[in-house]
Amino acid sequence: MINNLDRKQIIFLICPFLFSIIILALVNITINEITENGTTQDAYWFVRSKPLDILILIAISCSSFILLQKKHIRKNITIASLIAFGLFAAYYSINEYIRLSPYVGQNNMTWADVFPFFDRMVLSGSIIGIIILGFTMNLSLPKTSPLKKSKNTILGGAQWMNLKKLESIFPSNGEIIIGERYRVDEDVVKDVAFNPKDKTTWGKGGTQPLLTYKLDFDSTHMLFFAGSGGYKTTSNVIPTCLKYSGPLVVFDPSTEIAPIVKEVRQQSNKNTVYVLDPHGPSTKTFNPLDWLLDESIPLYEREAGLVEIARLLLSENHKSTSTDQFFTSHAHNLLTGLLAHVVFSDDYKLEEKNLKTLRMIVSEPEPSVIGKLQSIQSNSPSQFIRETLGVFTNMAVQTFSGVYATASKDTQWLSLANYANLISGNDFKTTDITKGNIDIFLNIPSKILKSYPGVGRILVGSFLKAMETANGEYEKRVLFVLDEIDLLGYMNILEEARDRGRKYGISLMLFYQSVGQIERHFGSSGAMAWFESCAFVSYAAIKDIKTAENISKACGKMTIEVHGKSKTLGTSGAKGTESLNLQQRPLIYPHEITQEMRKDEQIIIVQGQPPIRCGRSIYFRRKDLRALAKENRFAPK
Repeated sequence: MINNLDRKQIIFLICPFLFSIIILALVNITINEITENGTTQDAYWFVRSKPLDILILIAISCSSFILLQKKHIRKNITIASLIAFGLFAAYYSINEYIRLSPYVGQNNMTWADVFPFFDRMVLSGSIIGIIILGFTMNLSLPKTSPLKKSKNTILGGAQWMNLKKLESIFPSNGEIIIGERYRVDEDVVKDVAFNPKDKTTWGKGGTQPLLTYKLDFDSTHMLFFAGSGGYKTTSNVIPTCLKYSGPLVVFDPSTEIAPIVKEVRQQSNKNTVYVLDPHGPSTKTFNPLDWLLDESIPLYEREAGLVEIARLLLSENHKSTSTDQFFTSHAHNLLTGLLAHVVFSDDYKLEEKNLKTLRMIVSEPEPSVIGKLQSIQSNSPSQFIRETLGVFTNMAVQTFSGVYATASKDTQWLSLANYANLISGNDFKTTDITKGNIDIFLNIPSKILKSYPGVGRILVGSFLKAMETANGEYEKRVLFVLDEIDLLGYMNILEEARDRGRKYGISLMLFYQSVGQIERHFGSSGAMAWFESCAFVSYAAIKDIKTAENISKACGKMTIEVHGKSKTLGTSGAKGTESLNLQQRPLIYPHEITQEMRKDEQIIIVQGQPPIRCGRSIYFRRKDLRALAKENRFAPK
């Protein structure tokens, strides 16, 4: 019970024992003074009352010290006080036992006959001390809600899911970590802000059973919202990476996850771990186009795949103007045709059939590109290539300039050697993800993704497409853990994975900072489709009032009892009335979400179930997870 203590807490724990020793010394000194200077009768009663005085004073001093402390740090001090008081009470009780035990058995006397001679001072001191400490403990317990729920649910019957039912939905023996099965708002630390450096603010967090999702109901997709600094990575991403035994694709703009979990995934799961880090000395590489080179795949499927890869290269936005859409759609056709030429043409060696070669083409001067397009359109044996590129051979110069500028801009990141090499190698194939024994960590820094989101879209989209192309032939379901997915922008292939991914073995675990981020890329109706398609939605560390209002509405309303009292003063005296009214109240107000919920607390919405309010599984405060993880270089020192 008393563990993980810092120096200040240890001093506080010693204080009750110091108080007890000081009180013992002071009482002895006082009684000695009285016996030397007082009458015999006074001395007798002061000596007799010594146990009573000591026990009561110890209880009062310890209780006063406890009540002077903040409520969330009282637990261990209370335990130390009970031990100190118990030692003194036991000492005096044992003395009485030793004094009375010789009489038991004499003249057939039993303990029932002897007990009336037990020292009343010891007995009274013990009872009074227990009452004082018990009252102190009661004051140290968390306050219950002042709201009185009505049994009549005519105005609404919303309530939080009880923990027993919660265990049946999210048991503790799964592999995808959702949270912890306890109510933070009922813990003694509920009114104190969570501080990762101060363990006294953790409360029960880190010691309660886990909540896990076994991918056994609904779409198997998950949506998490947590504000900046809201412990998304430490409470869900890292714990899941430590526990999940299947293959993983982890998108990690913070680049912190792989070093923490790589070793345990290699040893425990026997998985081969590939870390794609353009700035790492031992980064792995692959070719997103490799499956398009497989001639066993029907040509029409490979051509359709080229269309999707070209779309991943381009920035899309549901709010684009008609002019933007015109240039984007033509740039998409241009990149599709050139990609098809790179993949299907005999002009390039096998090792040259990659996106780096595509970039070499679209980085040439416009006249050279137009000449190349005319040559390809005239000589290519592929009808798909001729028809896709034919429109550009006679396009107005100004129009082609706009199209070419769009295509060149969105592939500019391929001019960065580190990133071009990342998707031009052969350490593994995209189809390896279907074998069920590899993990892939995509360590692309957020500062690069803000300028070139196409990097992340190509990487994530390639593995989503690989699972789709496998058409159900996979060893294990692949979990795509996409942290800070807002950096990828809009991805059409992500919507396809959401709607049809379950049958292809795709499970999505998406992390956003706010609802506004998902609405920015997919629009309001598109965001609604995400909410409806996910197995559950988790909210934590919410700062946005609009998001808080949506959560409040989703949780529903309840009926509460309101007691009213009134008093009337008149010539005939005072008259009072008392009334009981039923009123409607949200289960949780928006301001309670933004102002009162701690960062280690979350609300989970599951379709067809009451809303869930529970703790979060922050890995560094759980012994079982901390034992598996390596040191986090971003952890506070």
